Amino acid sequence: MNCVKVALNLPLDKLFYYKVPEELTGQVKIGKRILVPFQKKKLIGFVVEEVKENHKNLREIIKIIDDFPPIGNDLLLLGRWIAEYYCCSIGQALHSVLPIQYPFKADKDKLNRKKSSFSLPVSHKCRGEIDALLKEGKVILLRVENWEKRIDLYLQLIKGVLEKNRQVILIVPEVSYIPPLQKALQNFYKGEVSVFHSKLSPRQRYNQWWRMKRGEVDLAIGTRSVVFSPFPKVGLIIIEEEENLAYKQIEVPRYHVREVAIKRAEIEQFPIVLFTQSPSLESWERGKEGVYKSISFSKDVKNFPQVEVVDLRKERDRIFSSPLTKTIRQELEKNRPVLLFLSRRGYANFLLCRECGEVIRCPNCNIGLTFHLRDDLICHYCGYRQKAPQVCPLCRGKELHRVGVGTEQVEAEAKKRFSGIGIRRVDLDAINSPLAYKQLLNNFKKGKSDLLIGTQLLIKEEILQRVSLVGIILIDTLLNLPDFRASEHVFQLLMKIKKLMRGDGKIIIQTYNPEHFALSALKKGKEEAYYEEEMKIREELGYPPYLHWVRILLEGRNKDKVEEAARRTEEKLKGEKISFLGPSPCPFSRIKGKYRYHLVLRDESLVRIREVLKKRLISLFVHFSNVKVAIDVDPLRTM
Repeated sequence: MNCVKVALNLPLDKLFYYKVPEELTGQVKIGKRILVPFQKKKLIGFVVEEVKENHKNLREIIKIIDDFPPIGNDLLLLGRWIAEYYCCSIGQALHSVLPIQYPFKADKDKLNRKKSSFSLPVSHKCRGEIDALLKEGKVILLRVENWEKRIDLYLQLIKGVLEKNRQVILIVPEVSYIPPLQKALQNFYKGEVSVFHSKLSPRQRYNQWWRMKRGEVDLAIGTRSVVFSPFPKVGLIIIEEEENLAYKQIEVPRYHVREVAIKRAEIEQFPIVLFTQSPSLESWERGKEGVYKSISFSKDVKNFPQVEVVDLRKERDRIFSSPLTKTIRQELEKNRPVLLFLSRRGYANFLLCRECGEVIRCPNCNIGLTFHLRDDLICHYCGYRQKAPQVCPLCRGKELHRVGVGTEQVEAEAKKRFSGIGIRRVDLDAINSPLAYKQLLNNFKKGKSDLLIGTQLLIKEEILQRVSLVGIILIDTLLNLPDFRASEHVFQLLMKIKKLMRGDGKIIIQTYNPEHFALSALKKGKEEAYYEEEMKIREELGYPPYLHWVRILLEGRNKDKVEEAARRTEEKLKGEKISFLGPSPCPFSRIKGKYRYHLVLRDESLVRIREVLKKRLISLFVHFSNVKVAIDVDPLRTM
C-alpha cells in the first residue's frame, strides 16, 4: 500500500489521496483517523480506502490518531449511506458517526463486564408475542399511549434480546426523557446502562463510547447520536416517540434518526421498533402500505377525556372564554388542578402600532419582538432585547397595542379572575434548569399549584395524569404557522394531550376556526380520518410523502448577495426535469442578522433530485461569496 483515500470534514464531495510514509507502513487501517496537511492547515480525516497503485506528488500523512479503528465496517457503510442520502460529504457524515474528539489508544485494562439480569415475570403468551414481533424482519410500529404499558413492552423486548447475548439501543428525543426512563427500568433491569447525549462533557462521551465499544454494557440510552453506538453485536434499536421533531438534526449532516436507525438495522440485520402515540404521517402511511408492521395497544375510546371546541368569534374575551372560565371555576371548587396551554411564552406576542399597523420588530431578525412584563421586548431567536417604546419608531404614533397571547399575560389575567389559588407559570423564562423543573413537579404533586400556565414544557404524562382540565388558549397560533406540516404537528400535540390525560378529564380548545378538520377529528376521536384527509391534501399539493422534498437554504449578511445566489440557483434549475418552488424569502426572512432565502426541489424520485444537485448545483454553491448554503433532505420545517 502506497497511499490511502481520506474523508475530511469538509463540504466537498470528494475523497483526498495521501501518501503513507515508510515509518507508518502497516499501521494505517480503514476506519482509523489520521492527521493530514490540507492547504495551509492540518485536518483530521478518516481512512476509507487503501490504494496500491502509485500516485505522484502526494502529500504525506502526518500521524495516526487512533491505535485501532474506532468505527467498524458496518458504521463506515452507514456513514457512506448518510452522505449519499443527505447530500453531504463522506467526511461530514463520518464525523457525525463518531462524535468523539479523543484518540482511541490500545487498552491494557481488564474488561470490566457485569452480567445483566432481570427480575421480570413474563407470561408465556406475552413472551410469545414479543418473540414473534422480533422475527418479523420489518420495522415494527407500536402505537402505545400508556406509560406503564410502554415500559412493560420495553422490558419484554430488551430481555428477549439480551438473552441472546446481543445489545440494545434505546433512543429518546430529549435528555429530559432519560431520568424517568432509567428509574422505571432500574426496578427490573439489573445491569450496566450507558447514557449518551450532547449534555455530557467530551471526556464523559469518550468514556461511554469506550464502554460500548468494549462490550462492557448491553443497553445504551440516549438522544440522536446514540444511534451510532459501537456495540459489538446490536440486536435491537428502540425509538421512543418516533414522531418527535427533535429527531431531525439541524446541522450537517441533516439526518433523521428514524431513517438512519432503519438503515443500520438493514445493514446489520436486526429488528427495529418505533414507539408512538400518534405516528408521523410518513410512518402512518408506511404502516398502511405494509412497509412497517403496525400494531396498536390503544385503550378504548370511552376512556378518553371529553373535548370541547370553543368558537372565539362568538366570545368577548379571547383569553378566557365563558365556557373555559366556567369549567375552571368548577374544577377549582372540587380542588382539582387545571392546566392552561399556549404556544408562546411572554406577556403578548407582538407590540402593534394602531396608527400605521406596523409591529415592533427585531433589528437583527425582522421578527416581531415578544412583549414581557419583566424583560420588556425580547427576540426569542437572537436574544436581542429593548425597552418597550412609548411611540412607534416608524410613524411616531402613540397608539401602541399588545397583540397575541403569552404566558405572562394569561398569568396576569388568571390572577384577576381566580383569586386565592396557587398559580404557576411554566415556560423557559420561569423554568430554566432541570432542577427548577424537578422542584416544580414536586410542588405540583404536593398540591401547591392549582393552576399551571405554560408551553410545551407542561405536556408530560406525569403532569397530564394529575390535571382534570386542559385549556388550549389559542390553537390558531400553531395551526397558522407558515409550514405545510403545521396541521400534522398540531394534531399530534393535541392527540398526545388527549391520550395522556385521565379518562374523566376534559380538554377545551379555543379557536377562531372551529371547523378545521384536525379539530373535528380530535373531537370525534377519528384519528384515522385525520390522517386520510391530510394525505389527500398532501397529494393534491405535491407535498411529502407523495413527493420527495429537498430544501436549499441560502443565508448571508448581505441581502443583495443572498438574492443573487438565489437567482443563480434558480437559473441553474431551469430546464431540469424536476420541479421546484421559489426562490423566495423564508417566512423568518432574517435571523441573527442573516438574510434567508430558500428553494424547494421536489420529485417522485430522490435519486433524480440528487443527480440535479450534483450535476448542476454543488459546483455552483462552492463559488458563492459570503453566502452559506444548506441542503436539507426531507425537511420537517420550512420556516
